[in-house]
Amino acid sequence: MSADYALAVHRLARHIPAGSVLTYGDIAELLGLGGPRQVGAAMARSDGALPWWRVLRADGTLPADLQARATPHWVEESIPLRHGRVRVPAARWQPDEEAFAILDELASTLASPVVVEETAPKRRGRML
Repeated sequence: MSADYALAVHRLARHIPAGSVLTYGDIAELLGLGGPRQVGAAMARSDGALPWWRVLRADGTLPADLQARATPHWVEESIPLRHGRVRVPAARWQPDEEAFAILDELASTLASPVVVEETAPKRRGRML
């Protein structure tokens, strides 16, 4: 994984507003490169200054060592939970056009767009 990719993942994570989440796969799709594992690896390389609790697995959980630390953040931000997991469909961030412009700029800094799962937020019915 390149440093540029990790930086793009970190920058995107900083744009997720309080009370919302994206999955690792959502971020890969929005960037048009990589997959959930690459995003997870990039998040693991963060210095901890990111809102890491807003980026999670598709099942609404985080790795065991982070799950307990994330719960107070989720409660504070009123992120919908069920049985200790984030209800991803209810909490998934739906960027507006302004946010999509920023995300497009981030994606354009990376080479070779690749299509991954189509679950990320949609813009007017289209995937990025």
